[in-house]
Amino acid sequence: MSEPTLNQRWAATLVGALVGGGVRHAVIAPGSRSTPLALAFADRPDVKLWSVIDERSAAFFALGLSKSTGTPGVVVCTSGTAGAHFLPAIMEAAEGATPLVVLTADRPWELHGFGAPQTIPQVGMFGRYVRAAEALPVPDEVGLTHLAAVTARLVNVAQSAPRGAVHFNVPFREPLASPDGAAGPVIDPVVAKYVPGAASSVASSELIAALSTARRGLIVCGPRERRDDFGARIHDLSERLRFPVIAEAASNARFGFPKAIAVADALLRNPRFAAEMKPDVVLRFGGGLTAKAPQAWLDASGAKQFHFHDDGLSFDPNHRATQFSSAEMPLAPSGGEGPGEGANPRADYLARWQSAQQQVLAELARSRSFTEPHLASEFINALPEGSAVVLSSSMPIRDVDAFSVSSRRLEVFTNRGVNGIDGVTSTALGVAAGAQRPTALLIGDVALLHDLTGWLIARRHALSLTVVVVNNDGGGIFHFLPVAERTPHFETLFGTPHGVDLANVAALAGAQHHRPVDLEQFGKTVSRCLEGGLHLIEVRTERRANVDAHRGLFAKLSESIS
Repeated sequence: MSEPTLNQRWAATLVGALVGGGVRHAVIAPGSRSTPLALAFADRPDVKLWSVIDERSAAFFALGLSKSTGTPGVVVCTSGTAGAHFLPAIMEAAEGATPLVVLTADRPWELHGFGAPQTIPQVGMFGRYVRAAEALPVPDEVGLTHLAAVTARLVNVAQSAPRGAVHFNVPFREPLASPDGAAGPVIDPVVAKYVPGAASSVASSELIAALSTARRGLIVCGPRERRDDFGARIHDLSERLRFPVIAEAASNARFGFPKAIAVADALLRNPRFAAEMKPDVVLRFGGGLTAKAPQAWLDASGAKQFHFHDDGLSFDPNHRATQFSSAEMPLAPSGGEGPGEGANPRADYLARWQSAQQQVLAELARSRSFTEPHLASEFINALPEGSAVVLSSSMPIRDVDAFSVSSRRLEVFTNRGVNGIDGVTSTALGVAAGAQRPTALLIGDVALLHDLTGWLIARRHALSLTVVVVNNDGGGIFHFLPVAERTPHFETLFGTPHGVDLANVAALAGAQHHRPVDLEQFGKTVSRCLEGGLHLIEVRTERRANVDAHRGLFAKLSESIS
């Protein structure tokens, strides 16, 4: 058998097993050594192919596809430094529990250590950030009969708790492909299918006892992106237990659920309210909370905390958890009204949370202004039912979390595994490509400039996305830190003004550029842009004034609680 045919049969068998494991999207960064893999994906009508020229953007785009489709996206690159650019997205996949399949092509073993171009040690290059790694051999006839089974096993690992990325290092000898590019005969064996299953709903004896005796129980939901009915089930649990639900903006248990506690950050800045509302039992779901105040309050409460981490990842940096469980949801004990059926302290506790929230929301509505907190609120209000929304790390997710509510169901995505601002636009484009419905991104100017090559994805593939950028000419979040008042070098080292006219970013991608001048025009612009096409909506603010706006608003909201 000629080498090109063996290479292509090998690649086609690997790709066939990936498809059998649920893969439906492949993102290809162009290169030579990965030719057999690229052609194998191109020959599959059941795989949507995406070509992205920058490896870092390619990996984040694949990550976004994984998030919005619920199936593992694949990202492919050539040998050498190309794969190194995948690392930030792989880190995010690991800490955010997102399935991802990484294929790095490689030179054969006999070329390593002899100065061959584009040749570096790639085996193990992603370290502990991948759930599993397989250093495949150079294609051979014996290995070809086992390749599909090995591939199926790793795809299952990517989709099983704890979900994350898996890495195949795939060496090929030259010549890489036959002259006509034909794949030739393809081995497509039947291999064992892995069906990732959800953990069952269980309750330990300690949890049952805690739920039965709780007087001030609380459900707290951090970021969570699994495409299921989590929000509805959480609020059903809340109804049965009469526990309030503090729902992070990225938990997918807030928007569309009117009883969710959405302004916990403001509520818990009121010392009297925070002191009187300490819980005795807490059920925790999802990842870590964005706002510091609620997390610090929970850690200091002394409550029994039961953490449910169905993705296999736990969040408890201060080691306050009473118990961890891989179950998706606890079973509420029968007669879950709690003690004291006459007075029903649970009902009083729930009502107090709800009434305080209404007071805060009323003050929030009265104080509307064209500032960053209200921009975040208006952004969410403008999104139609069923929209996909991506929130960048740094200030955007904090502002949405602190100040936004909506009666419409929205699907929220974030890169909150490692909370980076790299690759956010590329991730959002992957979400939009996979979701196939109105998708909006809220991002800051520094994060936007951090991922300019993502805009080339939008241009090449004619994707629709509405990007709202809050442009305060630098790192606005650093003004909230003590260092802002402690060094004359703040602007140079932290503020980092860039002076870029973001209209040029829109021009780069062929996007329509908008600059609304007030809150009403802003909301209308967002709604109109979500009807289709690629849009960049820019709102200019001032960094120092933004700090005062936040502190003043939080003070008003806290004081509104009676």
